[in-house]
Amino acid sequence: MNRMKFKSFLLLIALIGFVACKEPIARKPITTKGDTFFKESVELNKKLNAEEELMIKAWLEKDTLTIYYPTNKGFWVHYIEKDTLKLPAVKKGDLVNFSYEVTDIDNQIIYPLQDKKYKVDEEILIPGLQDGIKLLKPNEEVIFLFPSYKAYGYQGDKKEIHGRQTLKYRVKINSIQNTK
Repeated sequence: MNRMKFKSFLLLIALIGFVACKEPIARKPITTKGDTFFKESVELNKKLNAEEELMIKAWLEKDTLTIYYPTNKGFWVHYIEKDTLKLPAVKKGDLVNFSYEVTDIDNQIIYPLQDKKYKVDEEILIPGLQDGIKLLKPNEEVIFLFPSYKAYGYQGDKKEIHGRQTLKYRVKINSIQNTK
């Protein structure tokens, strides 16, 4: 009798396995009422970015001692030391050693001066810094003014930088090594 129970048990397990291995039924995606959420998000971000840009422009007008040049990448740059030797600019694949300091728009230090090595376009930096580094040449020193969408966006870095914060990066190119 014990053997009979064991065979029944094995048969039951096999049956459960057979039934459980049927082909899964695909679930349909949850539908929403159109794409209004995304449209509203885009519109809100455009509005917030426009407000931030107006704030930055007002700040730039007040700072009469420093000349910031707008870039076609959505941020501003002020040259502390500019290349006079017409050296080649940083390009994709170069290994760049640079120093940088991060402050808020009122020059309160967020991250003190530190050195970093960066392989251009092959490693990740904030979008503004990725674009800004490629504008520079050896020994140049600049201050980049990044709106939040070119820095840490609406979330911040979850450490010292809060969301939607305009940042100033003081950057000095120490060396550029062509790796190609």
